[in-house]
Amino acid sequence: MPLRSLLTLSYGFFLTIIVTCACLFSASPANSTKNRVDRVTTTVNGRIDLCLSCHDERPDKAHAREILGCAICHKGNPLAGDELRAHRGMVLNPGELQYADETCGQTGCHPREVKWVKNSLMATNRGIISTLRYYWGETDDHNESISVARIRAGHMKSPALDYYRKMCGSCHLSMKRHSLPGFLAEKGGGCTACHLRKPPVGQNKKGVAHIQITRNIPMSNCIKCHNRSGRIGLSYQGKFESEGYGTPYQDGGLSHLELIDGRFFQKMQPDIHYEKGLICIDCHTQKEVMGNGTSYPHFEDQLQVKCISCHTNNKNLEILARQRATRTNRSWTPDMTAPPLLNIKKTMENAFVLEGKRDKRPYPLKPPDPTSCKNPVHKRLSCQACHSRWVPQCYGCHVRDDRSQYQLDKLDNIETPGRWQEYRSFMRFESPALGVLKEKNTAGEEIVLLVPG
Repeated sequence: MPLRSLLTLSYGFFLTIIVTCACLFSASPANSTKNRVDRVTTTVNGRIDLCLSCHDERPDKAHAREILGCAICHKGNPLAGDELRAHRGMVLNPGELQYADETCGQTGCHPREVKWVKNSLMATNRGIISTLRYYWGETDDHNESISVARIRAGHMKSPALDYYRKMCGSCHLSMKRHSLPGFLAEKGGGCTACHLRKPPVGQNKKGVAHIQITRNIPMSNCIKCHNRSGRIGLSYQGKFESEGYGTPYQDGGLSHLELIDGRFFQKMQPDIHYEKGLICIDCHTQKEVMGNGTSYPHFEDQLQVKCISCHTNNKNLEILARQRATRTNRSWTPDMTAPPLLNIKKTMENAFVLEGKRDKRPYPLKPPDPTSCKNPVHKRLSCQACHSRWVPQCYGCHVRDDRSQYQLDKLDNIETPGRWQEYRSFMRFESPALGVLKEKNTAGEEIVLLVPG
């Protein structure tokens, strides 16, 4: 054996002996033996991680403990031989945006995605904040560059921002998971806000569960936040928020149809895509949700998928199916103009289907009706203007601020003076109102639905 190999092997063996001794005898004599490791544990690539000696939790396959270990995500000190020192500096949820650069975003993992997410609308809330300030007369620009982080760092104060902090401030990714009370505790958490799924029952012999991370995001994660304002998550499932007071009553009592935050609802006809089995991620792509690193002012600037992305002619579907098969459009243009990477496939019968990302089912794609959809008279109409079965409509909406009371500031997690209350005259779901949307930088106009928010 070459001398260099012998020296390397000897050094590695010597280092293992040193680490073993240090780990086994570094604990304070006052510590009980249960807080000291009795063996050296390593990952498959030889990285020493003594966390594996005590922890039996098993994450998902992509983050397998045998390969990654614990400390590469949760930090702490993997070489410490006692519990106290091992847990010092540990991160319970590596997905939190404040840690993401060092955890999820470290080299070899997801550095690009962390940058995208930090600039996405779900992290910055830029459109919500700037539009709110614009309509409240606090700024002349509803596209202003503003974010949750900027509000916190600059200690900006105004009535509109106070309203945002107390009524809207729980729906952004930079909020720490489990920091707020009640049902709000499940919101936030950075990467895990979307990618978390419940661990399987009976995960290991000790009954200790570890959270599971998935790319196939369940729709329930999306609806934790997307259930207010335009209420898109509720409408998609056919849930109409009722007038309140438990109506419509059942047998003289309150309705059993109640949302987690106490709002009552009644069942309506759901969206056709929901009826067929499609969930949010089947249509909304990675770059739409996570962004592409650019901070956009409004959601329509970050969106790319439209109805005609799937409901188009076979020529366009052929292009999309080929791109999906070869992954040729991975390099997205900064202005999001590249075609969306949808799971469109061509069948043996030369038909085109959208494959569900979770259930892998093929969903047939129907082209637009040539008589109605392609009629020149309907050129200005958006698809939703005709195809939406119903849309929630609020009338007489207004808010009141009672400065004699206190309310939870969801950004700083403290109660501050001023309590906001929302009022409305009534809600309806009849034929929705239509309006004209003037697109930016174009001469065209589009007739769209007017929805709350």
